[in-house]
Amino acid sequence: MTQLALKTVSLVAVTAAATSLLIQACGGGAVAQTAEGADPIEGVWESSVTIKDCSTGAVVRTFKGVGLFHRGGSLTADNSLPRATQGIALGNWRRDAGLSYTANFRFLRFNPDGSLAGSQKLQRTMTLAADGNNLAGTLAGQVIDLNGVVLQPICGSETAIRIY
Repeated sequence: MTQLALKTVSLVAVTAAATSLLIQACGGGAVAQTAEGADPIEGVWESSVTIKDCSTGAVVRTFKGVGLFHRGGSLTADNSLPRATQGIALGNWRRDAGLSYTANFRFLRFNPDGSLAGSQKLQRTMTLAADGNNLAGTLAGQVIDLNGVVLQPICGSETAIRIY
């Protein structure tokens, strides 16, 4: 693994640890859910994601993800795919109407040698269940090379449960 890849992995680990400690110090998701002005989606969610071929609908892969919907509309997300192939996802979210939400985020992609391959951008369209602890949605996105050229579309779906 290259020095840059090791530094990237270390930075991601430190960021994740600091975020986790901050959540614990603030009393977890319960504070966000009951605080005045909090949005129901704020907190930490664990997702089960299914990526499909956009043309045929055939399942390409499934994986787990975790996302932190921060107060004010920012989003941090990660998943169970190999760390060497991608960085942490950063983005934003907004409430559309009722319990419907849209989240946009992007992460960097890496080649097997650790060099930068480009990025991936995704849009999640989600509906929060009335209980506030489950959501379901769809994903649409693009794999983008270093020159901004779209290499392939991404389609999928997710379900998630609140973990904090």
